[in-house]
Amino acid sequence: MIHQLVYYSRNTVSGGDRAMLTNMREILSVSQRNNSRDGITGFLIFDKTWFIQILEGERARVTETYNRIARDTRHSAATIINVRDVQARLFPNWTMGGAMRTPEVQEVYLQHGFGGALQPSRLKSDQVIALALDLQAFEVSRRQEQKLAS
Repeated sequence: MIHQLVYYSRNTVSGGDRAMLTNMREILSVSQRNNSRDGITGFLIFDKTWFIQILEGERARVTETYNRIARDTRHSAATIINVRDVQARLFPNWTMGGAMRTPEVQEVYLQHGFGGALQPSRLKSDQVIALALDLQAFEVSRRQEQKLAS
């Protein structure tokens, strides 16, 4: 069994789009290094105001990772949406995939009924997971198109 934790937190980093993108890249880079070491996979959704994340792995490692995130000053009000054991990882190839909400991926959000601002306190974990899986598929498809074009 794989332990899965879904949470959201408020972004506390100020600045414009460039600062947000730099922050997102830094978080993903550090997360990928730490998660690779700890056997954690998952996906991070970021819309400038909220981080919404799925963590997967061994129970103690997932808990340690979430606790480290909850202490990170770039976040506030970390709130767990759901914790459960699942049969298999949903993001097995992503030590931490991520998608910043941009016009390029807005269609994926619209397909899930998210036209306006995200309100994480109203989300169910299944909604978050479905959105993350589609964002992951979009990113994989985009990368394949880039490979074919080059």
